[in-house]
Amino acid sequence: MRRRLRSKDSEEENLRIYSGTKRKRIAKPSVGGQEESSDNQENEYSDQEEEEEEDGEGEEEENDEGDEDEDEDEEDSGKRYEFRQRKAVVRYQAPLDEPKKQSIFFKRHSNPIRRRYTFSTSSPRSLYNNRRGTRRRHAIHSSDSTSSSSSDEEKFERRRSKSRSRSINRCLPMNLRKEDLLGIHKDRIKIGASLADVDPMQIDQTVRFDSIGGLGKHISALKEMVVFPLLYPEVFEKFKIQPPRGCLFYGPPGTGKTLVARALANECSQGERKVAFFMRKGADCLSKWVGESERQLRLLFDQAYQMRPSIIFFDEIDGIAPVRSSRQDQIHSSIVSTLLALMDGLDSRGEVVVIGATNRLDSIDPALRRPGRFDREFLFNLPDREARKDILKIHTRQWDPQLSDLFLEELADKCVGYCGADIKAVCSEAALCALRRRYPQIYASSQKLLLDVESISVSGRDFLSAMTKIVPASQRAVASPAKALTPVIEPLLSSALNKAMEMLQRLFPHVEQGLKKKKDGVSGILDDLLQSEDEGSSVCITNKGQKNTGPSASALHLNRSALQQPTSFRPRLLLCGTSGSGQTSHLAPAILHSLEKFTVYTLDIAVLYGVSSATPEEACAQVFCEARRTAPSILYIPHIQCWWDTVSSTLKATFISLLQDIPSFCPCLLLATCSFPHHTLYPEVQDLFHVEYGEVFDVPLPSQEERHRFFEDLILNQAAKAPVSKRDAVLQALEVLPVAPPPPPRQLSKQEMQKLEEQEEDTLRELRLFLRDVTNRLAQDKRFKAFTKPVDIEEVPDYTTVIKQPMDLSTVLSQIDLHKYETVAAYLQDVDLIWQNALEYNPDRDPSDRLIRHRACALKDTVHAIIRDELDEDFEKICAEIKESRIKRGSTSSRFTPAYYHVLPKLSATVEQKTSDPAPSKDATPVPAQAVISPRQTGVNTVCMGFSEFRLRRMTRGFKMQAEQQSLISVDAAIKILEQKNMPLIVDHNKLKELLQRVVNMTEGYEVNQLEKLYALLCQSIYRHRKDYDKTALIQEMSKEVEEFS
Repeated sequence: MRRRLRSKDSEEENLRIYSGTKRKRIAKPSVGGQEESSDNQENEYSDQEEEEEEDGEGEEEENDEGDEDEDEDEEDSGKRYEFRQRKAVVRYQAPLDEPKKQSIFFKRHSNPIRRRYTFSTSSPRSLYNNRRGTRRRHAIHSSDSTSSSSSDEEKFERRRSKSRSRSINRCLPMNLRKEDLLGIHKDRIKIGASLADVDPMQIDQTVRFDSIGGLGKHISALKEMVVFPLLYPEVFEKFKIQPPRGCLFYGPPGTGKTLVARALANECSQGERKVAFFMRKGADCLSKWVGESERQLRLLFDQAYQMRPSIIFFDEIDGIAPVRSSRQDQIHSSIVSTLLALMDGLDSRGEVVVIGATNRLDSIDPALRRPGRFDREFLFNLPDREARKDILKIHTRQWDPQLSDLFLEELADKCVGYCGADIKAVCSEAALCALRRRYPQIYASSQKLLLDVESISVSGRDFLSAMTKIVPASQRAVASPAKALTPVIEPLLSSALNKAMEMLQRLFPHVEQGLKKKKDGVSGILDDLLQSEDEGSSVCITNKGQKNTGPSASALHLNRSALQQPTSFRPRLLLCGTSGSGQTSHLAPAILHSLEKFTVYTLDIAVLYGVSSATPEEACAQVFCEARRTAPSILYIPHIQCWWDTVSSTLKATFISLLQDIPSFCPCLLLATCSFPHHTLYPEVQDLFHVEYGEVFDVPLPSQEERHRFFEDLILNQAAKAPVSKRDAVLQALEVLPVAPPPPPRQLSKQEMQKLEEQEEDTLRELRLFLRDVTNRLAQDKRFKAFTKPVDIEEVPDYTTVIKQPMDLSTVLSQIDLHKYETVAAYLQDVDLIWQNALEYNPDRDPSDRLIRHRACALKDTVHAIIRDELDEDFEKICAEIKESRIKRGSTSSRFTPAYYHVLPKLSATVEQKTSDPAPSKDATPVPAQAVISPRQTGVNTVCMGFSEFRLRRMTRGFKMQAEQQSLISVDAAIKILEQKNMPLIVDHNKLKELLQRVVNMTEGYEVNQLEKLYALLCQSIYRHRKDYDKTALIQEMSKEVEEFS
């Protein structure tokens, strides 16, 4: 209505503006343009029918929208638009079928961009065609509820495989290309998407239970869970019980949790009835798709149930089943709930054993740690002395010569705090140190040198050097307070340590178990037999329907027996002494080192106040809780007098209350040190340690004999040593090693050779099928009819004169049948030979010759197009490797060549001789093996001759360059060292003895710290005069240092 009430002027003005634009729009289209667009539409529709349907629908929608706009414009303009010409509606017409053209080798597309050399043949498509011949269709998204779940899973698998392929291409190494990873990802994709669980079991199949040291109890428990139910099912049937079906491995990293699982998997693969072993890492089951993680877990348990008896091992289970809380992601909660239901839900999981491993026990959901799910929990702690010795034996048992038991025991004492992985690394590093010490030349040469492996021997200094390079597991996060007495301090405090251990054995009898030597394999079983002698009263009904009428006696009184286990009442020990007596720095760590089987909890100020997320009182309570849980254990408080002065009154009250709450007979030792006498301490501290009960040990000062042994080696032996001679080291560094020849190929056994040849022949058979199919398709083409048969000599007598190597498609087929082609390159050379012969014999003058030349070029291009389109590049590389391998082995394909195969047609003798003798190509004929192997043999002889000459020659300047290239020292500097004369050693031993006696007498009443200071001053003097052959000045300087120190 508003538009009709407008003024006429405005209407005319709007009319003029609108009509001008409409005239411009109407003048654009033309009939010819409509016809042209319709023709183009028909042509496009004939090529891409489905895509044009979608585009046509879009155009119709646009036309409808355009018509609606035009109707609105007509209403606005009124009757002034009667002169407008309406656009003629173009109705849809079915496209006319284009005349089919005969196309044998490729389909002709109207769009030149979409052309492909896709060959139509009735034979099956080549197995090596890695390109799709069909056009990719658009995915149709449907919300139909009747779609089956199988189709959804197939779509999901396709989507996941594509995502995996893209991820693999993004994660290629920097120094390798995609072509270098031939067959690796293809084999993994055939197995499945989650493959990290399969590989670890394929790394080392030789790991058995005998390859594990110090974990005998854990292995016995695993046998009860897996082996005994299979061997002795009648025992479990009698009591109607189920064996434990779940266990949890926890402990520090490197203590053998995964190693035990691998050994269990290999043990289960032995014998008649094998046990299936499944392994999953922490994050293998996680997926970004909702519900996919739970589905993977269900499939895993279903597969394990079908293949029972079976074992499922979850490595790093804290990543898949963390503690559920309100602040946690709900995805993990769903996975944990699914795992809980699968392990012990309404459905029985049968003979499926579940094993979990983690180094963070507190991060696992508590619902998993109950009987029925994880029935047992095995602590993998740091190995003790005997366990370390066993581990050292395992890792050095194949060495030649083997290490002695005395050295292994000494080395086990030095490796305190080392886990199994650390000990293995020490053995490996010691071997490398021995190699570095014997042959330093190999580090300066990039070529492989000839080494005498028998001359490399590992010594004690190699192990000491290896231990200095490796940080043990106990010192990675927090330094352990346990530490053995060093060889320097041992003469001073060894007697005090023995007295303290004797006192501790009376207070804490469990020390005897920690100091006990290694038990044999059945000691635990014998202990159970000894305990079973005192069975107590009967707990069963004697006769059916009758009960015991005798006096009732308690059957559960064995825990009160003093014969079965040691008993201690609130064991406590305080080490007192002066500030420099070494009770905190040396003696207490040595006691903890001797009690390494017990768990030690430190309650120093750094531990209590170092946790920012908890108060000191909470940290103290947590330490006491862990100590009671892992009893027998040790609570260690260094500098208790400073500790009591520093902490708050609340923490003092918390500490005393927690200490009193420990049960009286709980084997939890409280070990403390102080630098003041016991009677000078606070009354509260004095009440903790009673002198009358023998709970206070006063560290005595070193005696005269101890001081004599402390300084004796330094003054009498080390001060009188001659300077180290560099002559032997220089001669060893200047030794010129010959370059090693390339290693010969490994000789295969008869069975391996037969299997290898069969695999190669299978691959080459596929190649022949492909080449034969290509040749047959070429022979069927009428254009190449002239090249299908040999040239008739009667028609062209001069053909053999011009062409030296005739070739045709029939001869190519014969060569294929005779196994002459081991690669596609050899086949292409013969096909190219047909092209070359046609161009050479047919000059560009006659139209018939030109036609032959054109068809020969078409033949070449067609063959190369077929090979490029249908042959996989990886398959061609495999064939080339087979050919190279056969040349190195000196074998040919004559073994699989068909016998009595007549190749040549009936021709004259001259033609037969010319066509049979020359080879079609250089690659088609295998190269003789002697021509390849002889140079290598010659090189070996040359190296051996050079090595023998080197033994006869002496070190001269003639091969100075060669020596400097391999050695780490220049020849000129080496010659100067070798030309130095040996100086006589001048030492006055009487003065050294007098100096020793003076030092011993002077240090009467000295503390340990003072003795260590004097020892360091004397060591510095000896180091300053280490290159002197005349030790007179050294003795004078040492005497001066002693006088000034006094």
